[in-house]
Amino acid sequence: YSLSVLLCIWIHLTCGINIESIPLYPVYNKQVTLNVTGITGSIRSFSWYKDLSVNSSMAILTYSLNPTPTHTPGPQYFSRAQGLLNGSLVISTLSTSDQGNYMVQVEASSKVFDTFFLHVYMMVSKPTISASIAKPEEGGTLTLSCSESYQEKILWSRVGGNLPSGIIFTSTNTSVTFSRLKPSDTGQYQCVAENRVSRITSDSYTVNLYCFCQDPPAQNNGGIIAGIICGTIAGIVLTGCATFLLYKRLKP
Repeated sequence: YSLSVLLCIWIHLTCGINIESIPLYPVYNKQVTLNVTGITGSIRSFSWYKDLSVNSSMAILTYSLNPTPTHTPGPQYFSRAQGLLNGSLVISTLSTSDQGNYMVQVEASSKVFDTFFLHVYMMVSKPTISASIAKPEEGGTLTLSCSESYQEKILWSRVGGNLPSGIIFTSTNTSVTFSRLKPSDTGQYQCVAENRVSRITSDSYTVNLYCFCQDPPAQNNGGIIAGIICGTIAGIVLTGCATFLLYKRLKP
């Protein structure tokens, strides 16, 4: 492997053949051209390999241009790959399996090689913000996390103002922590996920502070009702006794 890389670097420096990606940052499900430049003389043949060395088992395709262009698929050939007469390779509808090392061997005025690593970039999706606590209190700790699968960078912002001082970011910027919440920390926050081919902003997340106050003790309504009933009955009994005694006293 090391010998192959050193050989390719030496040939590239002496002969000037070069592979460049068009576009510079290939995107998943889009097309890319591995464009070959610096070839001296007329191309007699060229071969592409999914490897860092000339390995027949890793050949994608071979083109012979003399006397007429002839295309020969290799063991690694796939229908989305197409060779161009200038020695370049076009791959349509890129998939993640296309990512990896490629080598081209061109026979023109001399036999030359070059290698290229193809990186397939994914478009970022809309990031989402989640909170460590649903209802934070003043003086408490709160962590906001921004999640997205294909970002290379996360940026945080506050709607209508600057980020509070004293907040702590993780090394990857995927989370931000308020170590001691203050009323001035309330507001709407957003995160931005970006990579070389895309950039998307999340919906805003509102940070509010909550006060958990103890409810006053509930009144014993059952005891009150029982007391009313008992008092009513006692009143009726006393009224009856008084009436009876008055009746006995007045009776001749």
